[in-house]
Parts: sequence; structure tokens; C-alpha cells
Amino acid sequence: MEIKGIETLKGLATLAFEQLRADILLGHLRPDERLRIQSLSDRYKVGATAIREALSRLVSDGLVDFEDQRGFCVSPVSRDELLDLTQVRVDIESLAMRHAVQNGSLEWESNLLSAFHRLSKTPPPTLPEMHMNWADAHRQFHEALVAGCGSPWLVRLCRLLYDKSERYRNVAERSASSANRDTYDEHKTLLDAAMERDADLFSHHLAKHYGQTTSIILATNFKDTAETGKLAARRVPNKVPTT
Repeated sequence: MEIKGIETLKGLATLAFEQLRADILLGHLRPDERLRIQSLSDRYKVGATAIREALSRLVSDGLVDFEDQRGFCVSPVSRDELLDLTQVRVDIESLAMRHAVQNGSLEWESNLLSAFHRLSKTPPPTLPEMHMNWADAHRQFHEALVAGCGSPWLVRLCRLLYDKSERYRNVAERSASSANRDTYDEHKTLLDAAMERDADLFSHHLAKHYGQTTSIILATNFKDTAETGKLAARRVPNKVPTT
């Protein structure tokens, strides 16, 4: 009975963790919002112990902060963190692609083509209820890009950075995310560079792609920035093939 009780608690904590994490990433729980144990327990219909364990796991993931005397709160967002996060994503995913160029199999190429096909056939969200379908297809495509690297740690880091970036996207106005952009063309250039196994070209297009998204978020949430439109220039390979 004791072992069963422990397993039940772990299951409830995992459930609470997944629900809390989703609400933070989707922006339903806002940056700096105070996270009160009893309120969350009522919201997710699980006990206080499971909520505390879930919050502790989210602290480790950098999505929740804890302060003595004050308790838990959703981690804040900032212009500086977003700029740093964007550049680190470019660096890490470019490294993953360099490994994929060497190690990626035909199965990797096939899965990547399938993921792009799904994304290209999923309409960008114009209504809130359409957001999840596009978000799932978008995540699957970006995960498929780096899946051929052969390194579980690189894949794990890419997923963590994706989640952190997705929170910024969702905290910003969703209606602004596709303004004046051809997201099909942006993702197609990433696909083509990966299929050509051209890591330098991929890194160039990746920096432009993430730079566009980051510039929109900065303009929406951090209007005082002077960096808008200049993100892709940092640490992008100097020599980019033109073919």
C-alpha cells in the first residue's frame, strides 16, 4: 500500500507539472504571477504536496522562481534574456545541424520532409482555437530538424530552448506573430538547407528566422529596444554559400 501511495503521488505530481508547465508556456500564467499552493491545488484538483513537487521541478527548468518568505512565482521575462536566448538557440541548433549533416540518415530526411509537409498544410492560427494545431506542427518540424544529430543531450537542450522561446512568443500578442512574414518560405529555406546538408547556409537562415520572431516580440513587449531587426547579425558565419 505504501509503494502504491508513493506511485500515486508521483503520478499526480507529474500531472500537475504538465498542466502548470503548459499554462506557463501558453501564457495563461503570466510572468511574475504569484503561484499560491492552495489556489493551484483547487485549479488542478490535486493535493498541495503534488503541487509543491511540480513547482520545484519547474524551478529546475527555469520557468518558476522561488524566494524565501515569498514563495513561488512565474519566472519573469526580459529583453536581455530574450536576446540571449535567441542567440543561444541559433548556436546550439546550428551545432546540432552540423552533426546531422554528418550523421543524419535517410530516415531523418524522410521524417523531416513529413514534418514540413504537415506544417505547410496547417493554417497559421487566426483564431485562438487554431493555435494548438499549428503549434504542434511547428514544434514537430523544429524537432525533426535537429533529430538527426545523434546526440540526446543536444536534442534535449534544443527542446528546452524551444520551450523557453515559445513562452515569449505566447506572452506576446499572437496576432502579431505572422505579420508581414512568409512563414512558409522561412521554414522551406531551413528544410532545403538541411536536405542539401549545408550547415553554414542552415545557420544563416536559422538566424534570420529566429531574428524575425524575436524582433516582433521585442516590438510588441519591449518597445524601448534598439535591437529590432539587427538580431541576425550576431555570430552568424561570415562565409555563407550562395548556391
